[in-house]
Amino acid sequence: MKIIKKIFNLLTLVLIIFSLFNYKEISNFIVSNFIYNKNAIVEISKGEYSKEIDYQFVQITDDFVAKNYQHLLNILYTILDSGNDSFSFYCDDKYKDCLNVIDDLIQNENNTILADINNYVHPYYTYKSIVITTNNYGKVTVTLEKQYSKEDIIYVNEQLNIIDNTVAKELESNQEKIKAIHDYIITNTTYDIERAKNMDSPTFKDSKTHTAYGLLTEKKSLCGGYSDLMSIYIHNLGIKNIRISGSKHVWNLVNIDGWKHLDATWDDPVTNTGEEILLYDYFFITTEELTKADPVEHKFNKDIYIEAN
Repeated sequence: MKIIKKIFNLLTLVLIIFSLFNYKEISNFIVSNFIYNKNAIVEISKGEYSKEIDYQFVQITDDFVAKNYQHLLNILYTILDSGNDSFSFYCDDKYKDCLNVIDDLIQNENNTILADINNYVHPYYTYKSIVITTNNYGKVTVTLEKQYSKEDIIYVNEQLNIIDNTVAKELESNQEKIKAIHDYIITNTTYDIERAKNMDSPTFKDSKTHTAYGLLTEKKSLCGGYSDLMSIYIHNLGIKNIRISGSKHVWNLVNIDGWKHLDATWDDPVTNTGEEILLYDYFFITTEELTKADPVEHKFNKDIYIEAN
């Protein structure tokens, strides 16, 4: 009798629901509240190189139901910063434009927001490619292919430790240490001019000179390799830093006695004679000084890299 009564009560409940909603609404209700339970996400796992730092443009969040545009950016930043290869979150039902905004982020080639957020995370967690998929119930899944493999990370850490012990171990101030690494990189690295001139050539398909790994293994690099290795070392010192970029160039922004620019690439100029030159023209300079020195290649979006203002 008890079983029959339970079945009867369940059928009664179903009939009541059907009387209140049409079939489509019931389907949506069940999927949204049971299959895709937006309240089920509690936390995200954090990797070894997660910085968990709040910046003016993006902040770490523990709420993975996007309520508005800024919250959406914070979720994406948190996912990248965490080091996860894949993670899903949701759009709030009241944030009607959420899926359209996501579509613009991934489809509009003039929208650089994802690449800019990528600059805020530790180089080891930057993505080589990013895929974002959505469904009609507001579920969003981010899948990442990382720029650095586990083997790359092990190698860079080992080599950077050797370099640090060789050129910076006896130095006292962080600025002296950073200068020593800056000098080592420039002295032992040549700008990869051939790849820079032929970026789309199949010849350079497997080249990693845009990374710290490529800089250390090939002894030549694009600006990405210079800025990544500097960023990794500066992070190891416990100093806040981000990579900052314009349309075709990337360098470092470092919080040491205030936010300053550091561009090891431009302190390692390419000469007609092949002569190695070590400069300090872009070593810990203000935004005002940077703009005076080069208003073209170092032009950046001040609404995104707010710390540089």
